[in-house]
Amino acid sequence: MKTRFTAAMGVAAAGVLFTGMLAGCGTTEAERNEEAARAEASARPTPEPTMTLRPCPGGESLRIDPAGGYVSIAPDCFDQAVAEAIAEFPEPLPAGMEWRIELSNFSDPSSGTQQGGISIQDGVQDTTVAGYWLCAWMDSYLQALDSGDAAGQDHSMEYLAKYTSLPSTQEFMVNPEVFDASVIAPAQAGDPAQLREYFKGGCSSFRRSAESSR
Repeated sequence: MKTRFTAAMGVAAAGVLFTGMLAGCGTTEAERNEEAARAEASARPTPEPTMTLRPCPGGESLRIDPAGGYVSIAPDCFDQAVAEAIAEFPEPLPAGMEWRIELSNFSDPSSGTQQGGISIQDGVQDTTVAGYWLCAWMDSYLQALDSGDAAGQDHSMEYLAKYTSLPSTQEFMVNPEVFDASVIAPAQAGDPAQLREYFKGGCSSFRRSAESSR
């Protein structure tokens, strides 16, 4: 969905020459770190959605919105957009957790929706996936907290602290620093009350999905 990283031929040639000069000097720390990062990335399993995803007619999820003329997600292709967002998501779920995001079937006539009147902004799929991930790690943190597992709390908090730096959060969340200050920072300081309240109010669909998978 997104394309990143280009390289200039001249820079590449200079890199080859520089590498040749260092060939007799052994492996540098930067090279060792890069090799370790590659090994970690290759060892991480590709995330796959475990909920039932409806096929997208034609295979193209984006369209020109009939009402506003801007790019949006075709309503009957939102499942595909979510699957693509999961595949691109940069962070793992807690161990044993699966992607089970609740999705509306906009193509179902019994839902009473008119597809022509539905507008789904491109990016909603990314914030939906990020929100599920946040709730999963909140659930992991609270379970560790309630069972007295200090190491589990610390491990979960490492991921929770990354939420506001996620690309989708940076692009679409208003005032992410407020979330950090009011929810994450107090928990890091030993007061998880606001995090628990957020989980109760903001993660209801996650809790339903988690219960249905047990």
